[in-house]
Amino acid sequence: MGSLITRTLQKSLKRPFRFLYWSANSFNHKMCAMDSESLGFYTGRCILDFPPKSSRSSTWYVAAAGFCAFSSSLLAGSYSTSQSEEDSEENAHDQQNVKRKARVVFVLGGPGSGKGTQCEKIVENFGFTHLSAGDLLRAEINSGSQYGVMIQNTIKEGKIVPSEVTVHLLQKAMNGSDNDKFLIDGFPRNEENRAAFEAVTGIEPEFVIFFDCPQEELEKRLINRNQGRVDDNIDTIRKRFKVFEESTLPVVQYYERKQKLQKINGAREKEEVFKSLKPLFLPFLEEELLQLTKELLNGIDEGDYALYKRLCDPSLTAFEPDAQGHLVEGLPFHKFYLDMSKRFPSPSKPHSQVSSPKITFIGDEVALVTYTRLVQSTKDGVPCVEAFNETRIWQRGLDDSGIAVWKLIHFHKSKCPLHRAHHKSKGSPHSCKE
Repeated sequence: MGSLITRTLQKSLKRPFRFLYWSANSFNHKMCAMDSESLGFYTGRCILDFPPKSSRSSTWYVAAAGFCAFSSSLLAGSYSTSQSEEDSEENAHDQQNVKRKARVVFVLGGPGSGKGTQCEKIVENFGFTHLSAGDLLRAEINSGSQYGVMIQNTIKEGKIVPSEVTVHLLQKAMNGSDNDKFLIDGFPRNEENRAAFEAVTGIEPEFVIFFDCPQEELEKRLINRNQGRVDDNIDTIRKRFKVFEESTLPVVQYYERKQKLQKINGAREKEEVFKSLKPLFLPFLEEELLQLTKELLNGIDEGDYALYKRLCDPSLTAFEPDAQGHLVEGLPFHKFYLDMSKRFPSPSKPHSQVSSPKITFIGDEVALVTYTRLVQSTKDGVPCVEAFNETRIWQRGLDDSGIAVWKLIHFHKSKCPLHRAHHKSKGSPHSCKE
């Protein structure tokens, strides 16, 4: 079984690795023995060892959760639903018809502090849409509109563009996007900007990033770069520094008092700066993966193969009870069951809930999502529930449009032992038989 899993993950993750068993005293370089009766449910500790490009020190490990990734909270008898979905039908209907409220992160820092560079990395890794107040203003200048002429004259004088103009441009860009996560850099530049944005949009930032960098370093960066900008001569640069200190620093201090400020040392190398930013955005990535998993389960409940196919890699591999202990590769096996649920629907549709989810990242492009899945349905007119321990492995890659998307590449499913009440009466909820 161990060698089979090794080949499976090598194929799915498309890079070599070894599946190791970890003893309390040392690393034993041998395959992990899996329990065939539970289809691979293993309660020890497992490790995925990816050979690094340079040294062994960069090896990635998945411990405790491991490949099967079932922590003690997921063992039989753990039916906690503290983190399960409890949305009412009305809320679910509203969410389908109303676009989710935008979530915004402001990115502040002196001129040349690296806001644009880091925003590009955040967009690439965490799925945000980058809105640069400066870029929007320059685009308006290039359009030749009345706003554009006014903006250009204001910038030449080293002054700040009126708040209503900038907020209008930002709101227009947000409304025109399909995303609900936005990085806004170079804004708000003063208290008036901040108040106008919150009043017009009704949005407060999730948090505010401030790149702290000495003025000498900022001046050197601005002089050395050549972007053909009319506001990058030395006199204008110094005016911009003065405006930043007088107008924008009070905004930074405001968010610091509200405990929403994340101060980042911007004088370091780009890679080091980004390492400091990553922990701030992992919760957004975890939320995205959990939402994708719930969307997938809903598609399974509905027998929606089109959705299932969209979220899964064509070479998806799986261990699940229906496969009778065998490794299943590809989508046809799952398509059969989804199609059958459409052709021969049960009296009541099943409803899946996710309980006790845990997300573990393996590097930047692979994640394990583990949880207990509670499936509610009726059997012979009696409400019942089944519980499954599930692990889903998602991998991120570029689609045909060059956009980074998550695809399900492997899942493992095992049924929890039944937990039955001592006394049952007709019509009372109980666990379904296998």
